[in-house]
Amino acid sequence: MIDLSESRVLLTDPDDFTRFSVAVEGEGDLAGVVHQSGLGRLKDDEHVVVDPVALRALAGTAATDRWDESLAGMLSYAAGKGWMEADGGVLAHIERRDEVD
Repeated sequence: MIDLSESRVLLTDPDDFTRFSVAVEGEGDLAGVVHQSGLGRLKDDEHVVVDPVALRALAGTAATDRWDESLAGMLSYAAGKGWMEADGGVLAHIERRDEVD
């Protein structure tokens, strides 16, 4: 999750490898927060390119050997779907939590 109002990035469910997105809350400079945090880069209005090394760092103590295996599986799946960038970053869809339907 990216909280723009506090310019911080959190990995809220590090053991869920079945879905991958970036939830954004608050107002602010999304590209700046993504870059400053080391998470990766903003690709366009709908996607963030996430660096797997940054993802592992955000996982903290959850990043065990088993976690690394699960991450590798998720990245392999993403590559098969065309969701990996040439630099190794994985595409994450942006979910804007503050939008009203």
